[in-house]
Amino acid sequence: MIIKPYSASNYVLRLLELVDRLSPQHPLYSRISKDIGAIKAGDYGEEMVYRELEQVRLPYKNYIFHKVFLRAESTFELDYLVITPYGLVILEVKNIIGELEFSINPSQLIQRKEDGKMSKFPCPANQLNEYKYQLSQYLHHYNISVPIHGALIFASRNSFIRKSTNAVTVIYKNEIPSYLRNFSTINSTLSEDDMEQIKGILLKCPSPSTIPLINHFSIPFEDLKLGVKCESCSFIGMQKIIRTWYCPKCSKTNSYAHYKAISTYFSLCKETITNKECRDFLLLNNRNEAKRILSNSGLLKCGKSSATYYKQRFY
Repeated sequence: MIIKPYSASNYVLRLLELVDRLSPQHPLYSRISKDIGAIKAGDYGEEMVYRELEQVRLPYKNYIFHKVFLRAESTFELDYLVITPYGLVILEVKNIIGELEFSINPSQLIQRKEDGKMSKFPCPANQLNEYKYQLSQYLHHYNISVPIHGALIFASRNSFIRKSTNAVTVIYKNEIPSYLRNFSTINSTLSEDDMEQIKGILLKCPSPSTIPLINHFSIPFEDLKLGVKCESCSFIGMQKIIRTWYCPKCSKTNSYAHYKAISTYFSLCKETITNKECRDFLLLNNRNEAKRILSNSGLLKCGKSSATYYKQRFY
């Protein structure tokens, strides 16, 4: 049973907002753009695996979660977690094409593409084993001790594993149904009450960290393109006129364009915003105009007088 369905990474949307406000000549522009491509590829792989999980019919009760974000000795995110009567199963998805080889000393995954280009990645087997350990530590806080299984899932039909590893189970996405069905051949260890308890714990897990991205990448505020973005032509720097925003590039107007800009500010800059910070980011000159915008944006007002600031509401 799907409990938490597939959803694309919100982090990609935030990164897109960031590169949108950086100059192509910025020293981090290329790196962040590559990060976006890698995360999109990962999302696509996870979506393909989800299609398999949607279709699978298992001979036992199960709960399937996509993107489980947990904190134990460190923070970690599981692509898929399946609760079964036989323990928990982590499915770690990789969407890497080409000829693939697991190597040891050092542990890494080597990729060779058709054009001969070779790349190397941190060993995903080590990553999966670390996730299994961290998950066991997380459950230990709830006095829960259960078997934890896991498999690396290669999602692309253009992946060819020339040399595998014995450290973990490695399968292609079309092998997921048989891999999960095979658990029914071992002794069950979780009762229905146990499964319900773990499901309840996972449903209360927090969302991934939303630390402002300029802090994460150590980007000065001054490096950002400031202003309100035009939804029609993507120009950043709309002008505030009476009751609306005007785009000097395409001449379109939008009375609500500032809402998206305020949301972008929280994503990129800070978890709170003051009147002055609003004016700086939206390129406003009028303090009263900034106050009106902040007061009517559904934000939570904190403090008084000159110490007033606003933050997002979370329901």
